[in-house]
Amino acid sequence: MDRSILINTKMGVLAQRLRERIDLFRTALRAPEALGTVANDLIARELLERLCSAGGTFLDIGAHIGSVIDGVKRYSKASSIIAVEAIPSKAKILRKKFPDVAIHCCAVGDQEGTVSFFVNTKESGYSSLHRNDSALNNLEEIEVPIHRIDGLLPDARVDIMKIDVEGAELGVLRGAAATIARSQPVIMFESGPQETGGYTKQVLWEWLDQAGYMVLVPNRLAHNDDGLGLDGFIEAHLYPRRTTNYFAVPRARRTEIRDRARVILRLPS
Repeated sequence: MDRSILINTKMGVLAQRLRERIDLFRTALRAPEALGTVANDLIARELLERLCSAGGTFLDIGAHIGSVIDGVKRYSKASSIIAVEAIPSKAKILRKKFPDVAIHCCAVGDQEGTVSFFVNTKESGYSSLHRNDSALNNLEEIEVPIHRIDGLLPDARVDIMKIDVEGAELGVLRGAAATIARSQPVIMFESGPQETGGYTKQVLWEWLDQAGYMVLVPNRLAHNDDGLGLDGFIEAHLYPRRTTNYFAVPRARRTEIRDRARVILRLPS
């Protein structure tokens, strides 16, 4: 079944939660050493859907079929949601399902213009600005506009920023430097074990560190933790990985975000 059909429906919420629990149970049986990775990704999703402050703006970069948008609309009090999706057919569906969300059909990075985008026709969630040679038989190359977030949303005040762009994270951050400096958003970004996009994990961590951010795994967000150092961030990508999704939190907002996460996870104050 096409999962996008269930997005923005009650059945879709139930199906998503059931799928997550099945993944957790299957991992416990087949690869218990990786259970922490799956559990952290579940925690990341719960936090992401609820972290946006009342009246804040949620920015979803790499919206895909809209499952995160659906969760944020259901569980947070965000006043506005802005989404970016490079695949035209996906953006069209998102506009239909979420008419009150601002959908931008483009790629984002640290440049302006037009670029090649590689659509994975078998698993569209793995589509990227970077060609995956191991999936060549499933790739369709298209041309899409690319913008810097700072140019696309010059006046935006963003509370939460989610980045899922299959290896192009650093380009997104560089192109959003002014927005990040102005808004100091919490940033949840995906980071897998492969080195893609022409940069290393070290360069990504250093960019965030220099921007005044600490990087945390999801199950540490609600606790007293000063974040991963460079060595810890690199080590977290080794199998069994600590997580797929990381939270970058402005040092100046660490206590605020910790307390907000504790409420979301129903932890004692």
